[in-house]
Amino acid sequence: MDIDESIVQLGTKLDAWWGGFSTMLHSDDRVAQGNALLRGFQITKEFDRLKAEGLAAIGALLNRQDTGAVTQAERVASLVRGFAFSAKLASTLHDEFRDTDGETEVVHLMLEIVNALDAIDPDRIALATLLDDSDPRVGAFAGAYLIKSMPERVIPILREIAEKEHANSAHFNAYWTLLRWEREGRHAAKI
Repeated sequence: MDIDESIVQLGTKLDAWWGGFSTMLHSDDRVAQGNALLRGFQITKEFDRLKAEGLAAIGALLNRQDTGAVTQAERVASLVRGFAFSAKLASTLHDEFRDTDGETEVVHLMLEIVNALDAIDPDRIALATLLDDSDPRVGAFAGAYLIKSMPERVIPILREIAEKEHANSAHFNAYWTLLRWEREGRHAAKI
């Protein structure tokens, strides 16, 4: 199981914990309240650990010093996988825990990945493969970075994501990318 799946499961545990704890808020059973609070702290600690592991994995990818044993194609493939992982992690942090600070941190790392890719592949052809990813979170983030360089391909994909997804990161990323595209004009520089 990967980190974003673990965070989703943790979100489910948190929802269950809150359901049980919220009924005890007006209870006189202090022992049960204390035990529930301890369980909440355990969930938070696990969440922090998983988030730290995800951020460390992305950081390691970016800071990796290739000694020549890795080809340029392998480095590009690694960065593209890192981008996809980052899109899932950022979305999961937002959708499951409303951790906008964590999401923002991951999004900044995604920009570093895109910059590293641009140094190798300035046309972002490798990133375009993620538009066809089965996970709409990945497609929406990729579309945000590709809309200005290939709008004819990206706009239909983002419209489909915005229509099919509801009240989650994929929906909002697709919707806001399309809105910005329309409002800022099609001539703005690529991000």
